Amino acid sequence: MLQEHFDYINKDGVSTNIGPNAREILLQLAEEEFNRGNLENSIFHQIRLLYQSAQERYRPMHFKKDNSKSKTINVDELLAQMNADEKADLPNNALIQYALKTFKENPQEKVNSSDPCDIFRDISDPSDGVKQIQDICKQMPEEWTILQLCKGFNTLSTYSKYSKIHESDAAIYLTILRHIRTCDYPKPICLRFTGVGQKELFNKFACIVDRFKQCVEGNHKKWSTVEDKKHYWKLLGELNNFIALAVADLKSFLFPWSFLFTGIPNTVFTAGNNIYELWRNIDTFCDQYQWNDQSRVLLSLAALNAHSLINTQIEDVCTSLTDDSKQRAMAFDLLEQIREQQQLKTAVVDLPKNDDNRYFPCVLIVDERLDHFYWEEINICQEFTRASSFQSLWRLYYYYRKNIEHGYVKVSITDGACLINPDKNLSKMELRMSTFFDYWLPHWKKIVARKPTNEEFFKDLLARSCYVYTGHGSGLQYINGRNISKHVLRPVVFLFGCDSCRLHTNGLYSELIGAHLYYQAAMCPAIVGTIMPGLDANMDRVATEILSRWIAPNSANILPWNEVEMTSWIKKGIIEPAIHSPKCNKNSQSPSPGSSNMGSLCAVLARVHQRNGESKLYNTVPYVCRGLPVWNCHVEPLTFN
Repeated sequence: MLQEHFDYINKDGVSTNIGPNAREILLQLAEEEFNRGNLENSIFHQIRLLYQSAQERYRPMHFKKDNSKSKTINVDELLAQMNADEKADLPNNALIQYALKTFKENPQEKVNSSDPCDIFRDISDPSDGVKQIQDICKQMPEEWTILQLCKGFNTLSTYSKYSKIHESDAAIYLTILRHIRTCDYPKPICLRFTGVGQKELFNKFACIVDRFKQCVEGNHKKWSTVEDKKHYWKLLGELNNFIALAVADLKSFLFPWSFLFTGIPNTVFTAGNNIYELWRNIDTFCDQYQWNDQSRVLLSLAALNAHSLINTQIEDVCTSLTDDSKQRAMAFDLLEQIREQQQLKTAVVDLPKNDDNRYFPCVLIVDERLDHFYWEEINICQEFTRASSFQSLWRLYYYYRKNIEHGYVKVSITDGACLINPDKNLSKMELRMSTFFDYWLPHWKKIVARKPTNEEFFKDLLARSCYVYTGHGSGLQYINGRNISKHVLRPVVFLFGCDSCRLHTNGLYSELIGAHLYYQAAMCPAIVGTIMPGLDANMDRVATEILSRWIAPNSANILPWNEVEMTSWIKKGIIEPAIHSPKCNKNSQSPSPGSSNMGSLCAVLARVHQRNGESKLYNTVPYVCRGLPVWNCHVEPLTFN
């Protein structure tokens, strides 16, 4: 019966009736195939279910491949395909009459018959689907690591209210789609994580947002006494500890494979690296004991990151790869030797202390039901970006592929626009952010304390290289998301509001929706936002930290933002030098404001997760980048030595 259902949803090579029912069918198939050992089939079904035809509503425009053939709309063919009832209704149907007239008058209008996003069109056989996945992965940048996270089968995960979707537990599938050895071993690899702590893990992440709201909601005017303020900060302190425990549990749940959330070192592609020697040692070992390709790749990835692995982690990795005790011991010795060599090399080489670009980006394809997890916290030194599905990632990559170098989309942020406090009820935030933009980016277009018109949105705000929103939510309350998705837009988008990039639902067991999906449908290369609420002052501080790090100031003579007195700015909107700033010492020369700028936006976000500016987890874990890794060439050349 399950196979019959699968054949139905793949009817005519296009998924039909996609929704909760089809998703559950694909999840069941993925689980059954994994249990049978058919990992490739399981991977195919997982990738299919993460991209549903319902997402077509976000992307009405089609982008033609270079070699694609277009088909002219033929009115006579349309008329010939009508049934008797439709033909009888035709004379009285003004809309159809108008459409037919338009097609006749404009025969040059074309319908694109191919879509680079629908990678499984006319494919229903899993082996053909996996081959297609491999071919696409080979076309993507060699610098990328691509991981997919999919929540396993559990009916409650889909047929529930929004809160129950998060609470319900299931296995987590981690699929490695692209890695450092993809060219030689292109087959994707899937690991399944499950255990006794699974239910508690999901419960913890499901309640974090509610706990935060309980801490900050209420009548703040009543918090006038010292005791009340102590209680307020006590609640937030407990929340901070709770988030830390949840993140620790997530790392423990993924043990020993958490090191997979690490990209490719940028030294791999430079002259003089010993990566080929490393692969020879791994291949010699695997050939000797006849290990399969999956074990070979996993051992290779462990070897690449051996310097960061502890003994128990190496032991568990080896235990997962072979049942033979002798081979386990030999594999352990091999990884231990490699670790010693890497640590010795690191000790003798004078590496920069703040080498933020040590690893190329890691792209996370995240199931909507796992999107509220803080995946970036697994490796806070790593650059991450998120995508909703493999197909959506491929569509964005295909559009920007000619402008991608070293795994980054090259952009030049020389102009921009911001929308600040359009609801006019966040006066302190308005003061802080207005003074920041007046100081750092006075040449930008600014709309402050008023709601923009539809024309202003597309002419003044979204027509530039960068768009920043600061206010309640995502700003979609002022513009219809469908209007955004009908355009082709290129700005990098920053949404600094509570839950600005958080997925939510409009009803029972519906597909989750979010503001970023509309911007990505409009081809915006990257969107930065939050996946939980935040505190106004702290969010403003993080926002200015991100913007000032990634975007050059208007003048080279102004005070660097990291030397501004934060307390004065946060409380009064006053920008003045901090006591420790070189500007306060007439005998000292301040560095250029652009000296701390970084080209990689993902690297700037990694600094946020490292708590370089804000120390509390509830102020830093919410920030995510969605889309492609972008590099601002205006502040730093895109080169790797």
